[in-house]
Amino acid sequence: MKGCRNMKAYDRENGFWNEIYSECQPVDLRKICLTVEPGFDGVLHEFGEKTSRVLDFGCGTGDIIFQYMQDFPEKKGVGIDEAEKGIAFAKETAKLSQYGKLHFFTGNSGMLDDFEDGEFDGIILSNVLDVMPEQVDETVLKRLDRVLAPGGYWFIKLNPYYTAKELRELDYESEGSHLYEEDGILRLHQETTNHWKKIFESYGTLERYMEFRYPWQEGLNRLFLIKKQIS
Repeated sequence: MKGCRNMKAYDRENGFWNEIYSECQPVDLRKICLTVEPGFDGVLHEFGEKTSRVLDFGCGTGDIIFQYMQDFPEKKGVGIDEAEKGIAFAKETAKLSQYGKLHFFTGNSGMLDDFEDGEFDGIILSNVLDVMPEQVDETVLKRLDRVLAPGGYWFIKLNPYYTAKELRELDYESEGSHLYEEDGILRLHQETTNHWKKIFESYGTLERYMEFRYPWQEGLNRLFLIKKQIS
């Protein structure tokens, strides 16, 4: 029963993010310089230098892939997210910004079946794996690995590993299996950095790991740059 409840809490995320994204107004990014933090920006640029066609899975409003495109406008990208409002914003922003090589689709991991093996040489996952139940993580990673070419790169960003005190301050309710909900919505799948590194090692070689802080968020965010093994 607990597992069923976790999945329902995960399913309710879509409505939560649609509500958040409905407040966003499309913009012409040619007038804006996107940046996150010097370390993050540097790793994203390195990822961009090593890739040419990337998939941002769980892209939300497309912030990261838009930043990627600002540095490398000649490259190609695809963004996928279940939140219709986020994708609508991203599509209109791409149009206003004249990013003709960037395309967005509403969907989940099932949509990955529409792509060829090795179709992308880069995959972006930002705050995706740590808001999913473990069994969903496993399915998503396997499906994404199929569409990532040998020698391609993963750019993976995870939330901080929160202390018990920080979790209480966030007012998250533990639902077991390292899952935390807020108002019946799955908000965090918390695992240690070593836990994630062991999982990622089965998909490639960790070339870069860094931690950085947002001024509005407690704890250190975690960023991984992983190169897929060449068979």
